[in-house]
Amino acid sequence: MSEHDEPEGYTGDVTVRVDGRADRSVRSALVARFDPLAGSLVWTGRVGTAVEPRTELEITTPHGTARARATEHDVWGNTRVTGLGRPPFPVELLDAVPAADDPAG
Repeated sequence: MSEHDEPEGYTGDVTVRVDGRADRSVRSALVARFDPLAGSLVWTGRVGTAVEPRTELEITTPHGTARARATEHDVWGNTRVTGLGRPPFPVELLDAVPAADDPAG
């Protein structure tokens, strides 16, 4: 088993922003993992509010902000999301590699 098999994530309160609507503070469960088929890190999760599928939203945790796309609702009224870009929480795999625009890298 490699060091990247265990997903990293964030569980707790987040702020969800959808264009044209008031910010909502909700519970979330977000995870990130390396996908060997895609060759990159992917992140997904749930937010505790109803957002229409295919809607883009902004998720803010105490660690940062990121864009995501709503994919579906579950039976408890949560919305499943797929991340777009870097996740809004620390991920060891990403934090170990300097960003392309980082002068230290």
